[in-house]
Amino acid sequence: MKESDWRNGELAEKTILETELRHCLADSHKSPVTDVNAGEIICSDCGIVLEERAVDRNNDSKTFTKEDYLNTARNGPPTKISISDMSSSSIISKKNFDAVGKKMHSNNIRHFSRMRFWDSRSKSNNKEQNLVKAFTVLDAYSNKLNMPENAKEHAAYIYRKAVDKKIIRGNSIPSMMAASVYASCKQLGIPRSVDEISKITNINRKKLLRSYKRLVKKLEIKVDSTGINYVSKISSSLSVSEKTSRLANKILHDAKQEKIHVGKNPIGVTAASIYLSAINHGEHVPIARIARKTNISTVTIRKIIKMLRPFAAKYIKSIDIGA
Repeated sequence: MKESDWRNGELAEKTILETELRHCLADSHKSPVTDVNAGEIICSDCGIVLEERAVDRNNDSKTFTKEDYLNTARNGPPTKISISDMSSSSIISKKNFDAVGKKMHSNNIRHFSRMRFWDSRSKSNNKEQNLVKAFTVLDAYSNKLNMPENAKEHAAYIYRKAVDKKIIRGNSIPSMMAASVYASCKQLGIPRSVDEISKITNINRKKLLRSYKRLVKKLEIKVDSTGINYVSKISSSLSVSEKTSRLANKILHDAKQEKIHVGKNPIGVTAASIYLSAINHGEHVPIARIARKTNISTVTIRKIIKMLRPFAAKYIKSIDIGA
Protein backbone atom coordinates (compact mmCIF):
# COMPACT_ATOMS: atom_id res chain seq x y z
CA MET A 1 0.00 0.00 0.00
CA LYS A 2 1.26 3.41 -0.92
CA GLU A 3 1.92 5.98 1.80
CA SER A 4 -0.57 8.39 0.23
CA ASP A 5 -3.33 5.76 0.31
CA TRP A 6 -2.59 4.94 3.93
CA ARG A 7 -2.79 8.62 4.92
CA ASN A 8 -6.02 9.08 2.99
CA GLY A 9 -7.54 6.10 4.77
CA GLU A 10 -6.45 7.40 8.18
CA LEU A 11 -7.88 10.82 7.36
CA ALA A 12 -11.17 9.29 6.26
CA GLU A 13 -11.41 7.24 9.46
CA LYS A 14 -10.67 10.33 11.55
CA THR A 15 -13.37 12.26 9.72
CA ILE A 16 -15.90 9.47 10.38
CA LEU A 17 -15.04 9.44 14.11
CA GLU A 18 -15.40 13.22 14.35
CA THR A 19 -18.75 13.03 12.59
CA GLU A 20 -19.94 10.30 14.99
CA LEU A 21 -18.71 12.37 17.95
CA ARG A 22 -20.66 15.43 16.79
CA HIS A 23 -23.80 13.33 16.46
CA CYS A 24 -23.21 11.80 19.89
CA LEU A 25 -22.75 15.19 21.54
CA ALA A 26 -25.91 16.43 19.87
CA ASP A 27 -27.77 13.42 21.27
CA SER A 28 -26.32 14.03 24.78
CA HIS A 29 -24.77 10.52 25.05
CA LYS A 30 -27.87 8.40 25.15
CA SER A 31 -25.99 5.07 25.37
CA PRO A 32 -23.81 5.16 28.52
CA VAL A 33 -22.10 1.99 29.72
CA THR A 34 -20.81 1.46 33.27
CA ASP A 35 -17.43 -0.20 33.76
CA VAL A 36 -17.67 -1.49 37.35
CA ASN A 37 -14.02 -2.57 37.57
CA ALA A 38 -12.60 0.75 36.34
CA GLY A 39 -15.25 2.87 38.07
CA GLU A 40 -16.07 4.72 34.83
CA ILE A 41 -19.18 5.52 32.82
CA ILE A 42 -18.41 5.48 29.09
CA CYS A 43 -20.47 6.46 26.06
CA SER A 44 -20.80 3.34 23.91
CA ASP A 45 -21.21 5.44 20.74
CA CYS A 46 -18.15 7.71 20.86
CA GLY A 47 -16.06 6.21 23.68
CA ILE A 48 -15.90 9.38 25.79
CA VAL A 49 -15.53 8.83 29.54
CA LEU A 50 -18.58 10.59 31.04
CA GLU A 51 -17.68 9.96 34.68
CA GLU A 52 -14.65 8.49 36.37
CA ARG A 53 -13.90 7.24 39.87
CA ALA A 54 -17.57 6.46 40.39
CA VAL A 55 -18.42 5.08 43.84
CA ASP A 56 -20.00 1.63 43.93
CA ARG A 57 -22.90 2.01 46.36
CA ASN A 58 -24.10 -1.58 46.09
CA ASN A 59 -23.79 -4.01 48.95
CA ASP A 60 -21.25 -6.69 48.07
CA SER A 61 -22.64 -9.41 50.29
CA LYS A 62 -25.72 -11.40 49.34
CA THR A 63 -28.60 -11.11 51.78
CA PHE A 64 -31.74 -13.20 52.03
CA THR A 65 -33.49 -11.69 55.07
CA LYS A 66 -34.19 -8.21 56.36
CA GLU A 67 -31.93 -8.78 59.38
CA ASP A 68 -29.00 -9.79 57.16
CA TYR A 69 -29.47 -6.71 55.01
CA LEU A 70 -29.53 -4.35 58.01
CA ASN A 71 -26.44 -6.02 59.50
CA THR A 72 -24.41 -5.74 56.28
CA ALA A 73 -25.68 -2.35 55.08
CA ARG A 74 -23.00 0.33 54.73
CA ASN A 75 -25.24 3.34 55.16
CA GLY A 76 -26.59 4.88 58.34
CA PRO A 77 -30.15 5.56 59.47
CA PRO A 78 -32.42 7.75 57.30
CA THR A 79 -32.31 11.51 57.82
CA LYS A 80 -35.20 12.72 59.99
CA ILE A 81 -36.17 16.22 61.06
CA SER A 82 -37.49 14.83 64.34
CA ILE A 83 -33.94 13.84 65.40
CA SER A 84 -31.83 16.61 66.90
CA ASP A 85 -28.83 16.00 64.63
CA MET A 86 -30.92 14.70 61.70
CA SER A 87 -29.05 11.35 61.92
CA SER A 88 -25.94 12.97 60.48
CA SER A 89 -23.67 13.14 63.53
CA SER A 90 -20.54 11.06 63.97
CA ILE A 91 -19.29 9.65 67.25
CA ILE A 92 -15.59 9.28 67.96
CA SER A 93 -15.04 6.00 69.74
CA LYS A 94 -13.39 6.09 73.17
CA LYS A 95 -11.41 2.93 72.39
CA ASN A 96 -7.81 3.70 71.49
CA PHE A 97 -7.52 1.02 68.83
CA ASP A 98 -7.32 1.37 65.06
CA ALA A 99 -9.44 -0.41 62.44
CA VAL A 100 -7.19 -3.47 62.50
CA GLY A 101 -7.45 -3.79 66.29
CA LYS A 102 -3.95 -2.63 67.16
CA LYS A 103 -3.36 -0.14 69.96
CA MET A 104 -2.70 3.37 68.64
CA HIS A 105 0.53 5.29 69.18
CA SER A 106 0.65 7.66 72.14
CA ASN A 107 0.76 10.71 69.83
CA ASN A 108 -2.39 9.55 68.06
CA ILE A 109 -4.11 8.88 71.38
CA ARG A 110 -3.50 12.47 72.51
CA HIS A 111 -4.68 13.75 69.13
CA PHE A 112 -7.96 11.81 69.26
CA SER A 113 -8.55 12.77 72.89
CA ARG A 114 -8.38 16.40 71.85
CA MET A 115 -10.76 15.71 68.95
CA ARG A 116 -13.26 14.04 71.30
CA PHE A 117 -13.11 17.04 73.60
CA TRP A 118 -13.93 19.56 70.88
CA ASP A 119 -16.55 17.27 69.38
CA SER A 120 -18.40 17.12 72.70
CA ARG A 121 -18.05 20.90 73.10
CA SER A 122 -19.56 21.52 69.65
CA LYS A 123 -22.61 19.42 70.55
CA SER A 124 -23.27 21.10 73.90
CA ASN A 125 -24.60 24.47 72.69
CA ASN A 126 -27.97 25.71 73.89
CA LYS A 127 -29.80 25.09 70.60
CA GLU A 128 -28.62 21.49 70.40
CA GLN A 129 -29.62 20.80 74.00
CA ASN A 130 -33.03 22.39 73.39
CA LEU A 131 -33.68 20.19 70.34
CA VAL A 132 -32.62 17.03 72.18
CA LYS A 133 -35.11 17.72 74.99
CA ALA A 134 -37.85 18.85 72.59
CA PHE A 135 -37.70 15.82 70.33
CA THR A 136 -37.67 13.50 73.34
CA VAL A 137 -40.95 15.16 74.33
CA LEU A 138 -42.20 14.85 70.73
CA ASP A 139 -41.58 11.10 70.75
CA ALA A 140 -43.73 10.75 73.87
CA TYR A 141 -46.53 12.93 72.46
CA SER A 142 -46.60 11.18 69.08
CA ASN A 143 -46.84 7.74 70.72
CA LYS A 144 -49.70 8.77 72.99
CA LEU A 145 -51.60 10.51 70.17
CA ASN A 146 -50.92 7.75 67.60
CA MET A 147 -49.62 10.34 65.16
CA PRO A 148 -48.48 9.20 61.71
CA GLU A 149 -44.82 9.69 60.82
CA ASN A 150 -45.46 12.59 58.43
CA ALA A 151 -47.32 14.54 61.15
CA LYS A 152 -44.48 13.93 63.57
CA GLU A 153 -41.91 15.17 61.05
CA HIS A 154 -44.03 18.24 60.26
CA ALA A 155 -44.35 19.09 63.97
CA ALA A 156 -40.55 18.86 64.28
CA TYR A 157 -40.21 21.15 61.25
CA ILE A 158 -42.51 23.76 62.84
CA TYR A 159 -40.59 23.60 66.13
CA ARG A 160 -37.23 24.01 64.37
CA LYS A 161 -38.54 27.14 62.63
CA ALA A 162 -39.72 28.49 66.00
CA VAL A 163 -36.25 27.86 67.48
CA ASP A 164 -34.51 29.57 64.55
CA LYS A 165 -36.74 32.65 64.88
CA LYS A 166 -36.39 32.62 68.69
CA ILE A 167 -40.14 32.35 69.24
CA ILE A 168 -39.82 29.81 72.05
CA ARG A 169 -38.19 32.28 74.43
CA GLY A 170 -40.31 32.72 77.54
CA ASN A 171 -42.24 29.49 76.90
CA SER A 172 -41.65 25.97 78.13
CA ILE A 173 -40.48 23.28 75.72
CA PRO A 174 -43.51 20.97 76.36
CA SER A 175 -46.05 23.75 75.69
CA MET A 176 -44.39 24.88 72.45
CA MET A 177 -43.99 21.29 71.27
CA ALA A 178 -47.64 20.57 72.04
CA ALA A 179 -48.59 23.69 70.06
CA SER A 180 -46.41 22.48 67.17
CA VAL A 181 -48.14 19.09 67.28
CA TYR A 182 -51.57 20.75 67.24
CA ALA A 183 -50.59 22.98 64.31
CA SER A 184 -49.19 20.01 62.42
CA CYS A 185 -52.39 17.99 62.88
CA LYS A 186 -54.57 20.89 61.74
CA GLN A 187 -52.45 21.53 58.66
CA LEU A 188 -52.43 17.87 57.62
CA GLY A 189 -56.13 17.31 58.40
CA ILE A 190 -55.52 14.79 61.21
CA PRO A 191 -58.42 14.67 63.72
CA ARG A 192 -56.79 15.64 67.00
CA SER A 193 -58.70 18.20 69.06
CA VAL A 194 -57.15 20.79 71.35
CA ASP A 195 -58.86 19.17 74.36
CA GLU A 196 -57.40 15.78 73.48
CA ILE A 197 -53.88 17.18 73.07
CA SER A 198 -54.24 19.22 76.26
CA LYS A 199 -55.29 16.13 78.23
CA ILE A 200 -52.56 13.85 76.87
CA THR A 201 -49.74 16.41 77.14
CA ASN A 202 -50.94 17.55 80.60
CA ILE A 203 -50.83 21.19 79.53
CA ASN A 204 -53.52 23.73 80.37
CA ARG A 205 -55.89 24.37 77.45
CA LYS A 206 -55.47 28.16 77.61
CA LYS A 207 -51.69 27.88 77.74
CA LEU A 208 -51.71 25.49 74.78
CA LEU A 209 -53.91 27.79 72.69
CA ARG A 210 -51.78 30.81 73.62
CA SER A 211 -48.64 29.04 72.41
CA TYR A 212 -50.45 27.83 69.28
CA LYS A 213 -51.67 31.34 68.39
CA ARG A 214 -48.14 32.66 68.85
CA LEU A 215 -46.78 30.06 66.43
CA VAL A 216 -49.48 30.79 63.85
CA LYS A 217 -48.87 34.54 64.05
CA LYS A 218 -45.06 34.55 64.09
CA LEU A 219 -44.54 31.77 61.53
CA GLU A 220 -47.55 32.77 59.40
CA ILE A 221 -48.92 29.23 59.47
CA LYS A 222 -52.01 28.70 57.32
CA VAL A 223 -54.51 26.28 58.84
CA ASP A 224 -58.03 25.26 57.86
CA SER A 225 -59.81 23.29 60.57
CA THR A 226 -62.95 22.90 58.43
CA GLY A 227 -61.17 20.32 56.28
CA ILE A 228 -60.58 17.93 59.19
CA ASN A 229 -62.96 14.96 59.21
CA TYR A 230 -63.82 13.70 62.70
CA VAL A 231 -66.50 11.23 61.55
CA SER A 232 -64.37 8.08 61.67
CA LYS A 233 -62.82 9.02 65.02
CA ILE A 234 -66.14 9.76 66.76
CA SER A 235 -67.91 6.85 65.07
CA SER A 236 -65.25 4.50 66.39
CA SER A 237 -65.59 5.82 69.94
CA LEU A 238 -69.41 5.44 69.78
CA SER A 239 -69.24 2.00 68.09
CA VAL A 240 -71.72 2.87 65.33
CA SER A 241 -71.97 1.05 62.00
CA GLU A 242 -70.20 1.98 58.77
CA LYS A 243 -73.56 2.86 57.16
CA THR A 244 -74.15 5.44 59.89
CA SER A 245 -70.72 6.96 59.28
CA ARG A 246 -71.30 7.24 55.53
CA LEU A 247 -74.66 8.95 56.02
CA ALA A 248 -73.13 11.33 58.58
CA ASN A 249 -70.53 12.29 55.97
CA LYS A 250 -73.30 13.12 53.48
CA ILE A 251 -75.12 15.31 56.02
CA LEU A 252 -71.87 17.09 56.89
CA HIS A 253 -71.05 17.66 53.23
CA ASP A 254 -74.44 19.31 52.56
CA ALA A 255 -74.14 21.46 55.71
CA LYS A 256 -70.68 22.66 54.68
CA GLN A 257 -71.99 23.58 51.24
CA GLU A 258 -74.35 26.04 52.97
CA LYS A 259 -71.59 27.26 55.35
CA ILE A 260 -73.58 26.16 58.39
CA HIS A 261 -70.44 24.85 60.09
CA VAL A 262 -68.64 28.21 60.11
CA GLY A 263 -68.05 29.41 63.65
CA LYS A 264 -69.11 26.08 65.16
CA ASN A 265 -67.00 23.47 66.90
CA PRO A 266 -66.24 20.87 64.17
CA ILE A 267 -66.44 18.05 66.73
CA GLY A 268 -69.90 19.22 67.84
CA VAL A 269 -71.15 19.43 64.24
CA THR A 270 -69.80 15.93 63.52
CA ALA A 271 -71.36 14.51 66.68
CA ALA A 272 -74.76 15.98 65.76
CA SER A 273 -74.60 14.53 62.24
CA ILE A 274 -73.76 11.07 63.64
CA TYR A 275 -76.71 11.30 66.05
CA LEU A 276 -79.12 12.07 63.20
CA SER A 277 -77.60 9.38 61.00
CA ALA A 278 -77.92 6.75 63.74
CA ILE A 279 -81.68 7.40 63.91
CA ASN A 280 -82.06 6.34 60.29
CA HIS A 281 -80.32 2.99 60.89
CA GLY A 282 -82.11 2.21 64.14
CA GLU A 283 -79.07 2.71 66.36
CA HIS A 284 -79.76 4.24 69.74
CA VAL A 285 -76.97 6.69 70.60
CA PRO A 286 -77.94 8.86 73.61
CA ILE A 287 -76.93 12.52 73.48
CA ALA A 288 -75.47 12.23 76.99
CA ARG A 289 -73.14 9.48 75.77
CA ILE A 290 -72.08 11.55 72.78
CA ALA A 291 -71.40 14.53 75.06
CA ARG A 292 -69.29 12.37 77.36
CA LYS A 293 -67.23 10.93 74.50
CA THR A 294 -66.68 14.23 72.65
CA ASN A 295 -66.42 16.53 75.68
CA ILE A 296 -69.17 18.76 74.19
CA SER A 297 -72.12 19.86 76.31
CA THR A 298 -75.52 18.32 75.64
CA VAL A 299 -77.02 21.80 75.15
CA THR A 300 -74.54 22.58 72.36
CA ILE A 301 -75.18 19.24 70.66
CA ARG A 302 -78.98 19.75 70.78
CA LYS A 303 -78.65 23.20 69.20
CA ILE A 304 -76.51 21.86 66.36
CA ILE A 305 -78.88 18.92 65.85
CA LYS A 306 -81.73 21.39 65.35
CA MET A 307 -79.65 23.25 62.74
CA LEU A 308 -78.78 20.05 60.86
CA ARG A 309 -82.33 18.62 60.74
CA PRO A 310 -83.16 20.20 57.32
CA PHE A 311 -80.05 18.62 55.80
CA ALA A 312 -80.74 15.23 57.42
CA ALA A 313 -84.36 15.27 56.23
CA LYS A 314 -83.07 14.91 52.66
CA TYR A 315 -81.88 11.40 53.52
CA ILE A 316 -84.02 10.49 56.55
CA LYS A 317 -87.75 10.66 55.90
CA SER A 318 -88.72 10.01 59.53
CA ILE A 319 -87.12 13.27 60.72
CA ASP A 320 -89.44 16.23 61.23
CA ILE A 321 -87.70 19.43 60.04
CA GLY A 322 -89.63 21.65 62.43
CA ALA A 323 -88.99 19.46 65.47
